[in-house]
Amino acid sequence: PQPPAGNRLARAGLLLGCLVGLAILVYALLPVVRVFPRAAEPATLLLAPALLLGFAVLRRITPVVAPALAPSLAATAWGATAAAGCAVLADTGLIGVWTPILGPEGTDRWGPALTAPLNEELLKVAGVALVALAGPRHVRGPIDGFVMGGLVGLGFQMTENWIHAVNSVITAGGTAQFVPVVDTVVVRVGGTGFGSHWAMTAVAGTGVGLLAARTGTPLLRRLPGAVLCLLLAMALHAFFDAPLPADPAPPAANLLHAGTVFLTALLFYLVLRGRHRARLRACARRTGLSEDLLTRGSRRRALRPIERGIQRERVASEQRTDLLRLTDCAHGPRTR
Repeated sequence: PQPPAGNRLARAGLLLGCLVGLAILVYALLPVVRVFPRAAEPATLLLAPALLLGFAVLRRITPVVAPALAPSLAATAWGATAAAGCAVLADTGLIGVWTPILGPEGTDRWGPALTAPLNEELLKVAGVALVALAGPRHVRGPIDGFVMGGLVGLGFQMTENWIHAVNSVITAGGTAQFVPVVDTVVVRVGGTGFGSHWAMTAVAGTGVGLLAARTGTPLLRRLPGAVLCLLLAMALHAFFDAPLPADPAPPAANLLHAGTVFLTALLFYLVLRGRHRARLRACARRTGLSEDLLTRGSRRRALRPIERGIQRERVASEQRTDLLRLTDCAHGPRTR
């Protein structure tokens, strides 16, 4: 059966947004890449493993079972292309608004903190919402929104890192291409990467998951919580980009900025994970299913003594069926 029209429209929106964003990025960055090809290559080689690792970790931290690959890839692609590409235009436009108000020096100091939270967080959370609309069964609660938001933010973060790495060659005078790229990647991945866009958008995505949840609570009662998640993500982003009063050394400033964002996202995750697992345990007791299904290790241990073959496939299939029953119980009826 064909998916509902709303799902198809959201999928078309995801595809169109990614294509438009990619076109903007190519148009904006191709001239730089042509002039400094040796900067683009190491930037790509250094950031690709970070992207793959982040993608694997975010899917792995999802309680009980990892999200499906297709929506995970769609979320990451949206962040890397649609959100990042449109942000190039939106940020440039809004910076132009602040310049006459704050002056060149004030804009240089405060422009990123006033611009990026508004444009970038809205563009990123739009991707989480489209993923939720395109495949409602993949975003059925706050923890799903957290993970999808993290994936959108991860994609955005890696594209932004790549742009900064390539542009660092221009800042350095254009004579050396490899060293400034490596320095930029080390700072943006090793220094601030643990508490950057992925964490901000995970917080915002929690709100989308809250709206998508089928808990019986009226939508209007869930809306304030979703708005607060988005506003908190914007506030974290503003703090991340804002200059500190005492102008500490860059490593200390990076640690304070990224550490605050990371700890906030970690607190969100621990609360969401605990509540999600508590609902699943309650459903296991109510349905008579084993709580051993709730951990990947327990499911693997149950399969280990069984030789590969039809019997093992049957037990694995029963595990998947029971997990669907538990998640349906915890989230409400499955939707297409």
